Amino acid sequence: MVNEDGALNGEQLDRLARYFNEEVTFSKYIGAKVADVEAGLADIYLDVEDSHLNGAGGLHGGVYASLIDTAMGLSVLALVGVRAATIQMDVHFLGVVSEGRITCRSEVVHRTRRTATAEAKVHDAEGNLVAMGSGVFRVFEKKGNAIV
Repeated sequence: MVNEDGALNGEQLDRLARYFNEEVTFSKYIGAKVADVEAGLADIYLDVEDSHLNGAGGLHGGVYASLIDTAMGLSVLALVGVRAATIQMDVHFLGVVSEGRITCRSEVVHRTRRTATAEAKVHDAEGNLVAMGSGVFRVFEKKGNAIV
């Protein structure tokens, strides 16, 4: 059952994290894993592999963007309890990573009935900020998301 404000309950949050870790093919392909998710917040991580690197030997910008988009989408979905889709996203690349674990934390910073805005920050294994982004998500009003 979705809470009165739309946020997912604990069981649904667990199911959502499992779904992204086990069923979402793109997340599985790049190796992104959900560490934690709650209403309006999401933490995900990725262990950098050679396949994630660009021609210069640093993490490809698309990996940063994918991690940011996934984390923001999770934080929105956990808050609104219905399907949502990215309609705008900005990413700022601030540092180079070529190995180790990167973590991404997202937070919903604004919500209306039809949109939600989130921000996310990516840190390397030493805690350095290496990328950040923001996004706007269309919130679909139809209840009954297949994921949760």
